[in-house]
Amino acid sequence: GGLDPAFVLEPVGVGLVLGACAAAAGAEAFSVSYDQKVTLGRQVMTSKVSMKDKMFRIDMTADGQTMATLHNASGAYTYMPAEGMAMKLSALNPSQRPIEHADNYAQYLQEQHAERIGTETVDGHPCEIYRFTDPDTGDLVTAWVWTEKQFPIKLEIDGAKGKILVEIQNLQLGAALPDALFELPADVQVMDMGNMFQMGQ
Repeated sequence: GGLDPAFVLEPVGVGLVLGACAAAAGAEAFSVSYDQKVTLGRQVMTSKVSMKDKMFRIDMTADGQTMATLHNASGAYTYMPAEGMAMKLSALNPSQRPIEHADNYAQYLQEQHAERIGTETVDGHPCEIYRFTDPDTGDLVTAWVWTEKQFPIKLEIDGAKGKILVEIQNLQLGAALPDALFELPADVQVMDMGNMFQMGQ
């Protein structure tokens, strides 16, 4: 061979690390942030949504109280910054989730055999309107998809609880979001709802 084995190993190690980063930046790293307004009957909830790959954070203010729903590798949490407390969640309901399949919405529509029912301009964005049935909930979903970005900026969900209207503004695809945004601060007390429930029995 003539090459010193140590010399061979090091560049390979560096190459692997760089390769992994490049791969992550290419296919994986999907990030987006947007403001979301959800209307259910008379109830209106506004929130700011940040997503990065499989992690997301939804900051919402209700009755003057700010809280965040965080989802990262270690699970899902409701975080109350003012109290410095968080609760671990076993499951998230749809209002606590960002838009599903946001990283490839066009493909998702195809998979659901969504029917294109027209076009409309929403907030100055030319949109195509699609309608499909959500496979998880059975709800009828109408989606106004911004043609240029292939991202839904308005959704109407006709479900068991009535009509839910979701409106999206300030959409930033490829937003630079630090990983720390999706983590709980170190000094936060985390309560596990599952454990509390068992303790109460």
